[in-house]
Amino acid sequence: MDDRVLQSIRKHLQQPETWERIRGYLQLVSEKLTVTIGEAAQLFDFTENQLRDWEERGLLRPLRSRPNTGQRRYPPAELEKLAIIRDLINAGYPPGAIPLDIADLWHALGPASFNGEGHGVAGSHLASPPLPLDRRVAQVESAVFWRYFASQALHHALLLLCEDLSRSHAAILLPRQASDGGRFWQPRLPEELARLGESLIGWLSLGRTLHLFLEVAPAFEYPSDFRIQPLLAEGEARPADPTLLIVPRQMHALNLQRPVVQTVRRLLAPLYACADQWAVYFAPDLRNWLYPARAFPRGIDPSDTVLNGLMDLIIALGGQTPGGADRWHCCCLMMPEDPAAPPGQQVLIVMACSRHSPHRAGQSRIFPNESYLYFRALRSPYLLYRPRLAIRDSAGLSQWPEHFGGGGSAVAIPIGCQSGPALGVLYVFALTQEAFSEDDLRLLRLMALIVEDLLLLYRARLDAMQGLEQLVKAPEVVNSSFINFLSENEFIRDLEVLLAHLQQQTALAGDGAVRTGSDMGQERQEEHSPAGASKGTPTVADAGPAELLYLFPLREAGELETLSIIALDIDNQSQIVRRYGELALRNLTQAIGQRIQRQLVDCRLYHIYGGRFYLLLKNISLERARQIAQTLRQALRRPYRVELLQQSVWQLEPPETSVELADVSVRLGVTLYLRAKLVELLQRYATAPTSALAEVRSLIVGDLDQALSLGQEEGGNCVISWDPQAEDRGPHVRRFIRLETPSNL
Repeated sequence: MDDRVLQSIRKHLQQPETWERIRGYLQLVSEKLTVTIGEAAQLFDFTENQLRDWEERGLLRPLRSRPNTGQRRYPPAELEKLAIIRDLINAGYPPGAIPLDIADLWHALGPASFNGEGHGVAGSHLASPPLPLDRRVAQVESAVFWRYFASQALHHALLLLCEDLSRSHAAILLPRQASDGGRFWQPRLPEELARLGESLIGWLSLGRTLHLFLEVAPAFEYPSDFRIQPLLAEGEARPADPTLLIVPRQMHALNLQRPVVQTVRRLLAPLYACADQWAVYFAPDLRNWLYPARAFPRGIDPSDTVLNGLMDLIIALGGQTPGGADRWHCCCLMMPEDPAAPPGQQVLIVMACSRHSPHRAGQSRIFPNESYLYFRALRSPYLLYRPRLAIRDSAGLSQWPEHFGGGGSAVAIPIGCQSGPALGVLYVFALTQEAFSEDDLRLLRLMALIVEDLLLLYRARLDAMQGLEQLVKAPEVVNSSFINFLSENEFIRDLEVLLAHLQQQTALAGDGAVRTGSDMGQERQEEHSPAGASKGTPTVADAGPAELLYLFPLREAGELETLSIIALDIDNQSQIVRRYGELALRNLTQAIGQRIQRQLVDCRLYHIYGGRFYLLLKNISLERARQIAQTLRQALRRPYRVELLQQSVWQLEPPETSVELADVSVRLGVTLYLRAKLVELLQRYATAPTSALAEVRSLIVGDLDQALSLGQEEGGNCVISWDPQAEDRGPHVRRFIRLETPSNL
């Protein structure tokens, strides 16, 4: 076995985190004397074939009830080995690299390193004191910062180095090997990669997904499928660091330009500087994970480890002077206190800053002054660089001369201005003049993109966490702006409740009490009468377009005689979306639904999807339902002003960007079912393999879809109604006609 791999395993087993993980595995089997091969494989997520292979190799020695033929039983000592093997494989060690005396090695290095005892783990009372919660939080925040930066740095490096990865994949490999006088060994063939030892790897898959992991001995299953290439620019004789690029063999050779290679090297330098801590920062410990989310600009946590760490890292990337001082003095992230405020009235808050900054994260506020560099950058599409600063250019603090003297240089970079107003400004200040070269500006642009990614991540998580209280109150409402409308789920429930009640009444009354609905002449006479109407209630015929219409609610007591449904859909929805976006259609749908509610009192209005609504009406005539539809068509044909931008969770006030949609119209479909017709349908599907209620409900919804489709074919702005004078085609294929617009509308 390679001595370097064995030394790496010994070092891994001596870590406190390894001891805690293996103890956690063994707690799962602490009460078991022996287990079968199947149980052992399941406990540690192995396959039975893997256990058999390791037994043949001599790594495992299970008990047998009879030599060579009896069933395998795994005692605590073997389970201990499996726990150690599982942790090593999770850490990236290949099974073939695990020594046969791993249990002895563990007893010598693992437990003795923490509690001074050399006894075995299995079957003993092992208790290394757990970390206090507050210490564990502080520990994991440092690791999460480096995981975040490493993933971003390797991701951006690969995108810079490999121009076209849309149909391929690539990897960047950082070996943790010490150089000898500036020289280091680099493999020429993929088969030699394992000799590099411990390496940090960023693997960019199809779709630009990055996988970040620490590998003890990197290797490929099929090495001939890949090609390795040093990080070497055109014209360079030898690479300046051991970084390697791995690409598919069929991919074209990478021609690396000097500015790209130099930028990538500087971006990766902090990772090489902390190589001694890789095992801590990139250990696969799933128990320690931070979910970074920050509320900006209010409620900022001044101790944000990731953001403040990025500010300190930017200072480190600037390098040092010959005297050992930082070339750049301080770095700050500034964001508007109120993003909705007019540009000339923006107040900036320092959200994060490096250690030597005179600002205080989350507390320092800088008031508007167009002379200050960061206020100009907030509204600029360019990086602003002042190689020689004047006092009026920067600072924003009265104590600026005492802190910085009379000179210096600075860079201000707008963040996130590619798709709208800038989220903030990254500001870097140096005490000396002309402290930023063109290479420095490239590097700072990359760091600004990493900061932008983090801010967008925070904002996305804040968006996702909004409305948790509403989630508990109304779990079916995903978008709370539609909470005042009934949903499609409620429409289905209400409709099936009516049908179930009718089905129950029919069963109690007996077959003799059920009308078959075959006498169409009788039906046509009944459906034009206001069945179930209460005296004194105004009808649509008595009301003008601007008057309120009082409808019989669905909850009204009494038997169901007629069931009428009005379906409504907005015309030209695809044109609205293409021109103004999906949000404009959503806001228009809200406005139309609210107008329907103002027009019709105590009605059951269901928002189905898109711009579609249903009205469920009980015990009214077909004529009355048609008049209601005509009145709605006319009342809803009007201009609407809708918002085009959604309010951000960082905005204190809603946006004022809106547009007037002048030519908005709707189409409506009307259908009506007599009690006898519904009973007939329920009886027809009584033996359906699914549910009679579901089948009849599906037929009714299909009728509504058919009516609205016909309305779209007619050009919209119309009412399509079921025609009781026409014979239905087939068991249930209804005929629909377009209604003429009444003269009084």
